[in-house]
Amino acid sequence: MNWRGFGPPVPFVRPWEAARMALGLALGLTVAQIGMGLVAGDPWGQPWLIAPFGASAVLIFGVPASPLAQPWTVVVGNAVSGLVALGVMALGLPVVASAILAAALAVACMGLLRATHPPGGAVALALVLAGTPDLWFWASRVVLGSCLLVAVGVFWNPMTGKLYPFRHAKG
Repeated sequence: MNWRGFGPPVPFVRPWEAARMALGLALGLTVAQIGMGLVAGDPWGQPWLIAPFGASAVLIFGVPASPLAQPWTVVVGNAVSGLVALGVMALGLPVVASAILAAALAVACMGLLRATHPPGGAVALALVLAGTPDLWFWASRVVLGSCLLVAVGVFWNPMTGKLYPFRHAKG
């Protein structure tokens, strides 16, 4: 067995790059929190962020050239996953079955839409597990939050020397 495959595949990150990624992530999550809170009329009263945004932000600010971090994949991947979760919750299945079905269907839909974004699977799980079958939650948190993260990425990454969005050559 080749044990080298279990080692770190990501190249060494220089301190400046680690700081660039961390500051971008913090800025993105802050803007998303404030923006979603303003829409709800309470920007700091409660956390408006959802856990999958941490993973989306890692992709947007940590690996902005990845196909998984591009605006289409982030916004559409998270949005369709949230819609799938709402649909599955409407079926009235037990929570665990709903969570698994929502994540599985979300992955299939993301693939069909060319919007595979791993945090989308977490969006589907999070909505089902939180029991929030509500279009307002989906629009004001999942969709708006994803758009705000992408907007900060479009601003931050080029300002710090990274191309974003990054269009991959067709192959």
